[in-house]
Amino acid sequence: MGKDTASQEIMDILSPVLGAELAAAIIEHRKRTLKKPLTVYAARMQAREYLLTGDPVGAAEMQIFRGWQAIKCDWYLKEEAREAGSINSSTRRTTVDAARDFLSGKDHSWDAFGFPGIRRH
Repeated sequence: MGKDTASQEIMDILSPVLGAELAAAIIEHRKRTLKKPLTVYAARMQAREYLLTGDPVGAAEMQIFRGWQAIKCDWYLKEEAREAGSINSSTRRTTVDAARDFLSGKDHSWDAFGFPGIRRH
């Protein structure tokens, strides 16, 4: 199989899943950035993994952004969960936050840490 034929076949595999621009970006990422050109077989495997994520475009963009050679569905989902966890944990109210609010008089529950009978002064 010729080089041009293989490149076109890889585009034909990835384009329906990612769109032409992102498919070309993935091919370029593998060829120039990583110096590990994508094969037709690997393109088929990647297309399946992209689809398994439920967000093929997001998965391909994560692969490029992170500098990964490839992506697997579970890697993508773990990264998404990790990122969501860091967002949630940064907005989660801690005991220290509750104590600071209580001592500063910003606690509007009228109970210290939810214990009735322990009133603010």
